[in-house]
Amino acid sequence: MVRADMERAATHDEAGRGDAAASTDVAGDSAGSLVALAKALLGIGMSGSFFAVRLKVFAFMVAVGAVLVALSGVFVFHFYGNQIDRIIKIRATGLRDVVAHSIASARTIDDLQFIVDAMANTSRIEMMAIVDANGRIVAASRSDWRGKTVASLPDTIARADLARHPSRLERLPTANAARVDFISPVRIDIEGQNGTLFFRANLTEAISGLQETAWGVVVWLATAAIVAVLTLSLLMQRIFIGPIETLRAYAERRGAGGYATAMGLRDEISIIAEVLREAFEATSKNETRLADLAQTDSLTGLGNRSYFKSRLVKQIALGETDGGVIGVMVLNLDKFKDINDTLGHDSGDVILQRTAEILKSCQRQGDAVARLGADEFGIVLTGISGPDEAVEYASRFIRAVGVPFRLAANELHQTACVGLTIYPQDGRDPDVLMKNADLALSRAKVEGPGACIPYRHELHLRAMERNSIERDLRVALAQRQFVLFYQPKVDINTGRINGAEALIRWQHPERGLISPDVFIPVAERCGFISEVSKWVLDEACRQNSAWQAAGLPKIGIAVNVSAVDLRRPDLTDIVANTLVRHALSPQYLELEVTESMVMRDVDTVIGTLRRLRSLGVGIGIDDFGTGYSSLAYLKRFPVKRLKIDRSFVRDIADLRDGKVIPKVIIDLAHSLSVNVLAEGVEDAAQLEILRSLGCDEAQGYFLGRPMPAMEFELFLRHAPNGLHPDAAIRHAVTVAPAKGHGLRSVPGSAA
Repeated sequence: MVRADMERAATHDEAGRGDAAASTDVAGDSAGSLVALAKALLGIGMSGSFFAVRLKVFAFMVAVGAVLVALSGVFVFHFYGNQIDRIIKIRATGLRDVVAHSIASARTIDDLQFIVDAMANTSRIEMMAIVDANGRIVAASRSDWRGKTVASLPDTIARADLARHPSRLERLPTANAARVDFISPVRIDIEGQNGTLFFRANLTEAISGLQETAWGVVVWLATAAIVAVLTLSLLMQRIFIGPIETLRAYAERRGAGGYATAMGLRDEISIIAEVLREAFEATSKNETRLADLAQTDSLTGLGNRSYFKSRLVKQIALGETDGGVIGVMVLNLDKFKDINDTLGHDSGDVILQRTAEILKSCQRQGDAVARLGADEFGIVLTGISGPDEAVEYASRFIRAVGVPFRLAANELHQTACVGLTIYPQDGRDPDVLMKNADLALSRAKVEGPGACIPYRHELHLRAMERNSIERDLRVALAQRQFVLFYQPKVDINTGRINGAEALIRWQHPERGLISPDVFIPVAERCGFISEVSKWVLDEACRQNSAWQAAGLPKIGIAVNVSAVDLRRPDLTDIVANTLVRHALSPQYLELEVTESMVMRDVDTVIGTLRRLRSLGVGIGIDDFGTGYSSLAYLKRFPVKRLKIDRSFVRDIADLRDGKVIPKVIIDLAHSLSVNVLAEGVEDAAQLEILRSLGCDEAQGYFLGRPMPAMEFELFLRHAPNGLHPDAAIRHAVTVAPAKGHGLRSVPGSAA
């Protein structure tokens, strides 16, 4: 037999191998696809996103159906595979018997070849060969095999098998289930020996029928599985999923709309629904109660800031519709902190409760009253005609709060002030309106008890200015943009310069020099004043020490200290360290405090002043006569100098009674062995009257304006030529060392 036949046989083997595996592979692919689909569906539910129970059940049923179909297919094809093997064995045995019987009747080699050719031409056998015991092929359906030995054959699939001598019919391993190779022992009577029969049987017709039957069974099973899955899914949807989805909707509505169990049955799901209903009702009640508590002030029973804002928002919405005017008031109790400090917090709570009752009794229908903070109350006025009516109502609230009342053994006269803003002329946003009312209230606090200040745009501009100053002040502290000006203090009797007051100025890079009256209040409010004071104290001591080292007359420098500085327990240490650092004697430093400042927490202030005085530092009281000082306390203060406020000096030339207060202050100070300095002297007449009253020193523009350090240094050197334009006074002035006179520092303004 020729080589082409061998290659064709090998091709048939590969094709048969593919056909035999086709049915099993298709079944496996189908089952694998269904399983993959089920996994994909189930994987959605595990991804972290919402995946409905209905889809989960459907995916589960699909997965179960896919597994059943796959298992059924495997079973069917396994069963029919065994049937095919049995049929192949029966057919092969029959073919072998027929061929063996024919070979036994052969008498010559030609007869054997004839039998082989005849058998190979049938539809059941595609190839046949007979090999004797010596391995020689005595007959074959392939011409290139005839007469050859097995060892001389080309390297084919059948070569090793042809050389074997089987003891029974054996099936050779092939990939094609329909074209199967067999070998079997056979008796060759011509040779008188046993040989080997090789043949390839074509069983396509028998196998294809069984495969078609197997596929039919698989299709039927798949259809049955799909119908079963759909039926079970529908039943589960109705029995389980429907009630669960109803329960979910019920839960999403937080119990609204009721819940009806599926098919009217009483089951576990309906029990869960009942529990949820009870929980929702309890939660709703608690939320309502918490919402009320969240908007209620526990002390007064009024609404709080949140309640006030919500009511304001509602009224603004109504105002947008009907064009109404709304008034927003913020009422503040005057000196409420003093009441807490003196009478106790319990008394303060009683006053707050009383105020709340008064405000509720004064409010009209539609108004809203709330407690916004510690001693602040807010009122929303509705149905008013305009600002004038709002001011009228605000005044009514102030008068009602100001009615005297008795608290325990104390007769109290509580006062209040009000900030007022109007919708829509002052703003349409609730936050803007509340901010405007706060700005107006800040101004009302400055005006004093009982003030009612409507909002004006200027208040907003002032607030913006304060914010701008506060922002720039932070930069100024970091970049040291401050400078000190010095204003001379002159002995009225001798004309000598006894000292100077250090006055801070802010050298703003864009605005130029800024007066301390502008930025010191902002620094006090923002907590920067201590840093500013330390810088002024340090710079004044440094400059004075430098002047003394340069040979200039030794004079005292006065530096103002704030109320915050005076309450610092380490103020004495700061002053002492500063003097030591600049090698300046304490007698050339004076600290000035205002009269109202020392009257706050008197015992603490006296202790601080005494410690400072023990260092040798001079203490002066600024703006004397404008506060509420007690003579009993004044005797306890270790004071070296009193400064007559400029307001008294301004009126001193008045022929009526302008000299009375300065005279009283001068006599009082001298009786306590304290020097007196008059500030704000602006003309010769004032200076002459002060001299006649016995005043010791004077300070003001008439004697010398505040000057930068370099200019003041020149002033010290040439004081007789430039102190004052009045010749008589100018020639009388000489520069002389100060006798322990002190200083005035920082937050100060020009005299």
